[in-house]
Amino acid sequence: MENKVTLTTDKLVVIPQGLTKITALKTKIEIPLAHVLGASIDNGILKESKGLRLPGTAVPGYWAGSFRKDGEESFFNVKMGDQAVVIQLKDEKYTRLILGVANPAALVAAINNQLD
Repeated sequence: MENKVTLTTDKLVVIPQGLTKITALKTKIEIPLAHVLGASIDNGILKESKGLRLPGTAVPGYWAGSFRKDGEESFFNVKMGDQAVVIQLKDEKYTRLILGVANPAALVAAINNQLD
């Protein structure tokens, strides 16, 4: 598990776990729920080009940090073999967060239910 994600009544909080805090160059990301558009599982995203690595780590099978592609910046903290949770954002530095988590389906359901 690369990330711990919690939801409050008004925020989504992502905390990289263990050494991924160093490789992702982040200790915490806080996003107002009003800026979260939704979440899904997208395993295909791990096979696509990530774009230009802005500070971060990219080694075969693991991506952590900021990546810019087609004018958009995304935050990755996920490894090959994970079910990648993609969280779409608006009005934030990142247009999406691509995360590895312990229970992807439960997180996606919780985020989408919180937005209803």
